[in-house]
Amino acid sequence: MKAHRFLLLFTVLLIACACPWDDEFREYLNAHFWAPFAKQAAGFEKPGVRRIDAPYAGMAAAQGGSALARLRAEYQNLSQHSQPDGNPLSPADLAPLRQTVAAARADQSLTRHDKEEVDLVEAKIEMRAGEVDDSGGLLRSAQRKFEAFLRTARSSEFRSEARGWLAHIHYLLGEQTEAGKIFLDELNRAGSNLSRETLLNSLRMTYGYDGGPELIAHLDEYFDTPEHAAFAISLVTNPHWRRDGEPGRFPRVRNPSQSYERIKGLLARHEDLLRSQDGAGTLGLLAMRTALMMGDPAGARKIAESLPAAAVHASPDFLWMSASALFLSREYAAAEKPLLALFRSTGADKPQKAAAAYGLCGVYWKTGNVAEQLRFALWLHTVNRQREYGPTPSGISDLSVYWASSGWDLNLLLDAEAPVDALRSFANENPNLAGIRLVKYSLAVRLSRQERYQEAAEIYRSINANRRAQRLRQLALLSQAAEKPGISARQHLDARYELAGFVAANPDGIYFNDALWHGMQRYALQSATDYRLTGAERTRVMDAERELKDSQEERWRAYLILRDVVRDAGVSGPGRDAARLALRCLRGINTDRFGREEEIRQADIDLSRWLKLASK
Repeated sequence: MKAHRFLLLFTVLLIACACPWDDEFREYLNAHFWAPFAKQAAGFEKPGVRRIDAPYAGMAAAQGGSALARLRAEYQNLSQHSQPDGNPLSPADLAPLRQTVAAARADQSLTRHDKEEVDLVEAKIEMRAGEVDDSGGLLRSAQRKFEAFLRTARSSEFRSEARGWLAHIHYLLGEQTEAGKIFLDELNRAGSNLSRETLLNSLRMTYGYDGGPELIAHLDEYFDTPEHAAFAISLVTNPHWRRDGEPGRFPRVRNPSQSYERIKGLLARHEDLLRSQDGAGTLGLLAMRTALMMGDPAGARKIAESLPAAAVHASPDFLWMSASALFLSREYAAAEKPLLALFRSTGADKPQKAAAAYGLCGVYWKTGNVAEQLRFALWLHTVNRQREYGPTPSGISDLSVYWASSGWDLNLLLDAEAPVDALRSFANENPNLAGIRLVKYSLAVRLSRQERYQEAAEIYRSINANRRAQRLRQLALLSQAAEKPGISARQHLDARYELAGFVAANPDGIYFNDALWHGMQRYALQSATDYRLTGAERTRVMDAERELKDSQEERWRAYLILRDVVRDAGVSGPGRDAARLALRCLRGINTDRFGREEEIRQADIDLSRWLKLASK
């Protein structure tokens, strides 16, 4: 039994470590949130590139007894660097295949296409041998064979394949620049025989997320074509997230000013090259990207304003960076327009729309537009439940931006920040909006805290929250009985005691919003230590949090009623009963969530002393 319990506990710990929960919110207050969108290789693929799907050299059907057929059959028997028995392939094992190549080359009946296939297979054999043992320089030898082949070959499918293998050799030799340029060119080459998936995977393997130090070291070499330069600069300026073991949420970039000043200089020196790319504003977008990564939103704004009115103004990158520059410059209201355009853009992908929606939450939080903040926070809540837009714990560095999917922004808005009248108006004006039930439920909770029990019960009933509706109707009757005029003092005491008892018996069932919080609320109430808030914002949010804690805690509210009953009843049976129940309420309060530890401790001491004296 003990072993079983230990195994169960160990499994739970493993799951908890493997699946971190998202504890962030108000991410729009972090400058990092407004970093440029991360770029992946797929983002540099031109639309409508037509490809072919022809067999690679040596991989066509090996039919008949010709020398070429035998060469194809033997080459196809090679199994990914290993022999059929599973042992590693040695260069000596390729000797018979080389003899078959020579026999095929001697065949006078071969067409030009066939001869090119033989030449390409020979280069591939050399490469295969070098992959196993390159001590004799076989990879360089294979490189020269591929290069010679490309100088003379005419067959487009074989030329395309040869370029792919040449890039592969550069990759094996650690030559990122040479490999990457070939893969990138082939991605957009009409008639390429290399599949899109193969090329994207090759680029991902070659560069990773940001190209690493190798890309920075050879950055100048990418300014031979606009496409290469745009690809390199975009990867180098990809935003970074904290890696395991590094302090803080984001890592410190080594020599960021030096790196970005270098990029800025390269962009200035190659202005003509980048402007030549179909007038698409490549230079402007890269310059804006670099300025934002340098922490210069004013510079990014200046660049954006200088770009001519063109298609670039409608691009998701331009819209996002324009909004970023404005928000980071504290021009919050002005950031609304580009964010709305991005959210509505048909060219934006799902994560970009989510980023725009979350950015708009930040704009409206700053400008006090509760209704629109609620609209976009609710939209994010809805799509995140559908698992279509949100980030995942793994591969977070590959995201364009990180928006808080915890939902705490919406939760605090519904539970504390939005006025009750604003919630009511929003619910009435948007009856068919996705997620509106959560708004109505939260409105009912907020009305309950104001002791408007009958109103709350009606809202619960309208959304089929029947248990809450029944509970609130009962509470309304008890509350009315406690305030009923014309009853005796004892009846008044008994009615208030019964009311407090009902509230205390329903922890998290009356004033607490169980539709929003699932055991993590105390982590969201962190305004006292949130360095991102201004002084005025901190005061406002801290006051709202304190009011939320007080108004949602059923045991505390029951204690306050019982405290008055003890005072009014004095030393009597009802007074002692109320004191005992009040103590149970105080001792049941979760002070981690509620706070007021000293106040609760002192109240416990005072009641305990009173009860001791009253019991003599």
